[in-house]
Amino acid sequence: MTQLKMIPDHTLSITCGLCKHHSMLEVANLILVVGEEATVHDVRKKFRCKQCNVKGENTFQIIYKGNGGIAFDGAGVRPCDYRWAYQS
Repeated sequence: MTQLKMIPDHTLSITCGLCKHHSMLEVANLILVVGEEATVHDVRKKFRCKQCNVKGENTFQIIYKGNGGIAFDGAGVRPCDYRWAYQS
């Protein structure tokens, strides 16, 4: 199980299994509420949907959100050649 302290810069995406309501939770904020030793599974089990009020019936994804600019370092951008669009 993934502990929250291992992913503090991530976001937890939770989707209700009943009504499909979607919530995005910042892991750094979750750590302040439930503690850094809690696991993602602990949060999933305790999560209550704000729309239909069902508890623990959901799916989740861990979304990485930090340092996105680093991923583009060194990426080249080619100028677009629009001539192909006008060829008959």
